[in-house]
Amino acid sequence: MADYKMLINGELVDAKETFDVINPATGKAFAKAPHCDAADVDAAVAAAVAAYPSWRDTPIEERRACWEKALGVLAEHKNAITELLCKEQGKPKGGETPEREYVGASLEYNITLGCIKKALAINPEPLLHMERPEAQVEVCRRPLGAVAGIGPWNFPILCMFQKVAPAVVLGNTFVGKPSPFTPLSTLAIVALIKDCFPKGVLNMITADDSKFRAGAQLTAHPDIRKVSFTGSVPTGKAIMKACSDDVKRMTLEMGGNDAAIVRGDVDVKKAAAGVFGGAFANTGQVCVAVKRAYVHSSIYDEFVKELVKNAEEAKFGDGMEATTMYGPLNNKMQFDKVCEFVEDAKKNGAKIETGGKPMDRDGYFYEPTIVSGVKEGFRIVDEEQFGPVLPVIPYDDDEDALARANGTKYGLGGSVWSSDIEVANKMAARMESGTVWVNEHLGDTDGAPFGGMKHRAVPLCPPRCLLCLSSSPFPAPTTRC
Repeated sequence: MADYKMLINGELVDAKETFDVINPATGKAFAKAPHCDAADVDAAVAAAVAAYPSWRDTPIEERRACWEKALGVLAEHKNAITELLCKEQGKPKGGETPEREYVGASLEYNITLGCIKKALAINPEPLLHMERPEAQVEVCRRPLGAVAGIGPWNFPILCMFQKVAPAVVLGNTFVGKPSPFTPLSTLAIVALIKDCFPKGVLNMITADDSKFRAGAQLTAHPDIRKVSFTGSVPTGKAIMKACSDDVKRMTLEMGGNDAAIVRGDVDVKKAAAGVFGGAFANTGQVCVAVKRAYVHSSIYDEFVKELVKNAEEAKFGDGMEATTMYGPLNNKMQFDKVCEFVEDAKKNGAKIETGGKPMDRDGYFYEPTIVSGVKEGFRIVDEEQFGPVLPVIPYDDDEDALARANGTKYGLGGSVWSSDIEVANKMAARMESGTVWVNEHLGDTDGAPFGGMKHRAVPLCPPRCLLCLSSSPFPAPTTRC
């Protein structure tokens, strides 16, 4: 097994213990990651704090140059990183052909580098807020200090470096902690680029959360000025409480239970393919994926048949196989949750149109599943399944569909599907979600603000540049003679 190390103060360091990292395609350990202790967390934060004054005062052109150098290094190691990402996360490796550059780990790698490039384009120059003969007021962006980022297991490198790149280029120093289910690709990347930055600017620790809650110590640390978190709602709530002790800034991006409303005037085949893609991308492990579909009763049966056809044609398998489009669930915990949700639906009278059980193979594979005969009150409708299962619910009236789509504590994303764009746009404007698409779901929003309503995200922020994660608006009035 390869030897993976943490990055603290510019040095690759071991921990006193390690923990197994499981390949979800086999259910077996394939590598070990360092398991940090409290002293390691404190050392990483101390390194970031010590590096901050000098890094803050480094001209932004030089900070950008560090990232340009890092991008050059990463461009030479794509195959190794995507293979590692495939093995620890389960998604298809991709990249075998030009067509598969936009599949799985290859797609995530490409988007991650694109996010870093977007961060380099951020312009933190003062904005002229007011000007009059005797004075002017400028709004300036200032770095915060040592900031922390905690990443998820569904898009481990993308979500981590969406936090790292803007924070660091804007003059902050950084301590990161990836998910214990997917720590290796992040550790591999920081090991490759560590010499592109001064010591202490970038730090990365890992831990088995079942043994030591390193993230809890990191977020509560008095020297951390800001926390950016992507992950589960319970953990997000715990971080919110920890940050309240010293009124620490935070950004939380948590789960969703996105509704797709499909009106009766759609091209059924085309819309079903779109909804299926929006629901099953990354094997359904996307915070803003379609989690429930409300379909007009006039096309319901035909639409369900098309969804079933898409599911039965979907190529699930080991991500290292060149024909795979969908991999396993990432971990046993999530696999068990999906099994539990589907069994609960069956017990309460739901109809499994296709799928509905684990695949007969090693690993955490679950059949792509379409469920009918469900409504509000079923766990599969009310809660986020985060897996390859889609409940499909008929409706007769647009107002009823909107009320049911909005009738939840979730409010991350949603979509409306219709051939009448005017009607669809009006309905979309009434969906209580941070992002609403029309006639697509998961489409690229090119850096538009991303967040949610209700319990799902705090605050609303641009995901591709994340300026608000990394700097603080600080009015700086100046007097002009």
